[in-house]
Amino acid sequence: MYKVVINDKLSGSRSPEDGELKLLDIQKDSSDSFHIIYRNKTYSVHVLEFSPAEKTIVLLINGNRYKVSLEDQYDVLLKSMGMGSNASKKLKHLKAPMPGLVLEVLINVGEEVKKDSPLIVLEAMKMENVIKSPGEAKVSSVEVSKGAAVEKNEVLIHFE
Repeated sequence: MYKVVINDKLSGSRSPEDGELKLLDIQKDSSDSFHIIYRNKTYSVHVLEFSPAEKTIVLLINGNRYKVSLEDQYDVLLKSMGMGSNASKKLKHLKAPMPGLVLEVLINVGEEVKKDSPLIVLEAMKMENVIKSPGEAKVSSVEVSKGAAVEKNEVLIHFE
């Protein structure tokens, strides 16, 4: 049994054994486009985003955008124990992914960062690498400055 959430609103629950899926006629147009006939109605479906890890998919259906999320009984159990997918996204610190030289620090203490926000430019093996935020957080301290040499796994930034 899956809990289905569409556009952040609970839509209900579905089971793979539901007979509804047998009523679908699906033709694949391309790697991310489908033509679906359901209950004598035609739908043009394009996959915009897909994240198996987060169990989400963003679809464009006949020009309307839908974000669909699924939760199974294990997801519900983990959430009830405080170990859901959001719990693991809580940032505590950012470590250097490789040894290198800090070329630029792009954030300041107290700043709120979003997922994929650029934080630090690190030079490694004569290449510039922009280190981005893996999630949302507030910067509590920056442990390095421009020109500093860092080792792999050295803490660069602490988050609240």
